[in-house]
Amino acid sequence: MDKYIKNIIEKIIAVAKKENKQLLQIANNDLNTELGIFHMPELAFAYECGKQIMQNPNDIFGENIPQWSRELDLGNGGPSDLVFVFNNGYKIVIEFKMRDTADAYINDLDKLSELIDTKIIKLFCAVIDVFPKDLENDGRVKKINDDKRTANLELVSFKTNQTWYKSEVHALVGIWKVK
Repeated sequence: MDKYIKNIIEKIIAVAKKENKQLLQIANNDLNTELGIFHMPELAFAYECGKQIMQNPNDIFGENIPQWSRELDLGNGGPSDLVFVFNNGYKIVIEFKMRDTADAYINDLDKLSELIDTKIIKLFCAVIDVFPKDLENDGRVKKINDDKRTANLELVSFKTNQTWYKSEVHALVGIWKVK
C-alpha cells in the first residue's frame, strides 16, 4: 500500500500544479488576476484528483485496481471526499480542504480518526494559502503536525494568484497520513 500512497501523493501534487497553471493562464488571457488554485472549489479539486488517479490506474495501483467513489458515507460523521475500495477489503480514504482554518482541518482529522478499521488507510490533504515568509512556520501546518494522529508525508508549495491579500501568496499542498 505504501507504493500506492506515494503514487497518489505525486498525482495530487501534479493536479494542484496543473490546475494552478491552467487557472493562471485563464487569468492572463482575461486579465482576471484572481484566478489561481484557490479559485477551484474543494470538491472540484477532490474530484479532479480522483479522475486523474483513475485515468491510468495501472500507473498508480498496478494490477490491483480499486473502485473509485466520491462523497461516500462511511458512517463517520459525513461523506468522505475521495475513497478507493479494493477487492481485498482495503480502502484508501482521503479528505480534502482548500484554504481553510486550522479548526476545519482538525474537524477532518477527527472524522478520519473515527474510521477504526485496520484495512483503511486515511489521508488528509490541505491546499493552504501561505505568505512566502510563513512557508516554514504556518500555524495551520504546525497544528496538524503537532496532532499525534498525523504523520506528514509531503509539503510542496508554489506561487499562485488570489485577491484576498495584497501580498504574494503561495499554495502549500500538505498531505498527512492519519492514525
